[in-house]
Amino acid sequence: MKKILVPIDGSKMSNMAIDKAKELALAFESQVVLLHVMESNINDYPSNPYKFSPELVSNMRKENKAISEKILEDGKARFMGTPIKVETKLLEGNPADNIFNFAMSGDFDLVVMGSSGLGGLRTILVGSVTRSVVMNLKIPMLIVR
Repeated sequence: MKKILVPIDGSKMSNMAIDKAKELALAFESQVVLLHVMESNINDYPSNPYKFSPELVSNMRKENKAISEKILEDGKARFMGTPIKVETKLLEGNPADNIFNFAMSGDFDLVVMGSSGLGGLRTILVGSVTRSVVMNLKIPMLIVR
C-alpha cells in the first residue's frame, strides 16, 4: 500500500480517520494525502431565500478558506514526529463529487474516511458524503467509526 487518501473536515470522526491512516502508513510505509473540500455554493442553497451581497460572499469565502487551511494544518500536525510523507490538498465545490474525482485520479491504494462529519445531512450509520463516496468509489475504503 503506497498511497492513502484521507478526506477530512475537522470533525472528531475525520480525526479518528487521520489516526487510523497514520497507523496504516507507519505499518506499510505509505504516503498520506489529506484532502479537504471547501463548499463554494454560499448563495446556491435551495433553502436560502436570500441572495448575499458580493462583498459578503467574498468575505465568507475568505473565512471558509482560512478555516479549511487550518483543518489541513491541524491534520498534518497529527503526523509530526513520524517519518510519514504527508501532502495536503484543498479543493472547492461539492465534497462527495470532489472526493470521488480526486480519489479516482490520484492512484490511491486506500481511502480512509470518518463515518460522518460536519455535514448537515446525515443518516444513522454513515454520513451523506461518506455514503455517496462509498456507493460510487471503486478503490478499497476503510470507514472509521
